[in-house]
Amino acid sequence: MMDDTQLPRRHGKLREEAADWFAIMRNTEEADIRRKEFEAWLACGALHRAAYSRVAETYSVGKHLKQDDAGGGDNISEAVPARLPATRSSEIRKPLLIASAVALLSLCAHWVLGVGLTNLAGVAQPPLDASLASTRVPLRLATSSGEIRSFRLNDGSLVALDTDSLVFVRYDASRRDLQLVRGRGRFTVAHENRPFTVHAGRRTVVARGTIFDVAISARNLVRVHLMRGAVDVKDQSQSTIRLSPGQQLLLSATPRSSPQFEKAAMEDARWPDGLRDYTDIRLADLFEEANRYAKTPLLAATPEVSDIRVSGKFRITDTHRLAGNLADLLALAVITSPASISLARDCPTNSGKNCRSPS
Repeated sequence: MMDDTQLPRRHGKLREEAADWFAIMRNTEEADIRRKEFEAWLACGALHRAAYSRVAETYSVGKHLKQDDAGGGDNISEAVPARLPATRSSEIRKPLLIASAVALLSLCAHWVLGVGLTNLAGVAQPPLDASLASTRVPLRLATSSGEIRSFRLNDGSLVALDTDSLVFVRYDASRRDLQLVRGRGRFTVAHENRPFTVHAGRRTVVARGTIFDVAISARNLVRVHLMRGAVDVKDQSQSTIRLSPGQQLLLSATPRSSPQFEKAAMEDARWPDGLRDYTDIRLADLFEEANRYAKTPLLAATPEVSDIRVSGKFRITDTHRLAGNLADLLALAVITSPASISLARDCPTNSGKNCRSPS
C-alpha cells in the first residue's frame, strides 16, 4: 500500500475526516461497529495517523486546560501529534503541505472498490477492480449545512444526502455496505445480486431493489421510510421487520425500545429536490424547516404572522424566493436585513427600501 506521506491530501479535509472518526470512536457502541473501518482508514498512511493523533491530543490538551484552568489555550490548535517529537513534527509537516492534495484525494476515493462518485461537474471517477474492496478504506459522502446533494455510485445506485449528512460507503465483490453516521439519506438501489445494506447506529436496513429514506435525529432516533420495493429492518439480535411501500418505522439507534410504525409525512416525498408539499401548516413551522437550509433565517415579525396557516408546494432551500412567494400568496410585507428576512402585515415606519409592501 502506498504511504500517504508520498501524496499528501488537503489538510483541512483530512482533519475533518479525523474529527469524524474521533467522534465515532469515543462512542462505545459506534466504536464496536466501526472499528474495522477505522483501522482501515488509519492504514492509509502516516498522514491519517498523524491527523487522528492531533485531534485526539487537541481534545486531551483542551480537557486538561479546562480542568487545571492553566494558560496557553491559544496553542491548542498546534498540539503535536502523539508519538512525534515536537522538533520533528514541524520538519515533517512542511514538505507534506507542499505536495499535491488532489492526487491523494482521488486515490483514496478510488480505494473503495466498485464505487464511482459523481462530482459537481458531473464527471464520474472510474472505480478500481471490486475484488480489492475489503482492503480499502470506505468512501466518504458528505453534505455541508444547508446543502442537498446527490451521488451516483458506479453500480447505478443513487444516494441523496440532506443537509449536514455523512455516509461511508464500502463495496466489494459480495456486498454493498453503507453507514449513515448523521443526517438523512435517500437510497435508490440498483438491482443486482449483491445485497445493499444501510447501517444506522445498531440498526440495519437491507434493501431488495427499492427506494427508501433513512434518517438519524438529534435524539438518536432512526427513521426508515419506504417509498418503493421492500426493506428488512434488523438489529443485532437479527429480529426483522419488513416494510411495505408507504410505511415508516421509528426506532432508537440502539435496540432499547420497541419500534413504532408512524404515518409518513407526505411533504417529504420530494425533499432531495428541495421541494415540500404542505397542507395547513403554520408559518412558524414552515420557517423552522426552511431555516435548516438558510444562510439568512426567515422569521415572522409578530405572533399573528407565525400562526397563519398555508398550503402548497414550496422550494424551502431558497429562502429569498420562499419569502417572496409566501408574501405574494398571503399579502404580507417582506422586511430584509443582513441578519434575517421577516414577514409582516405591513412595512414598519421609516423602513424605506428594506421593506417590500404587501402586493
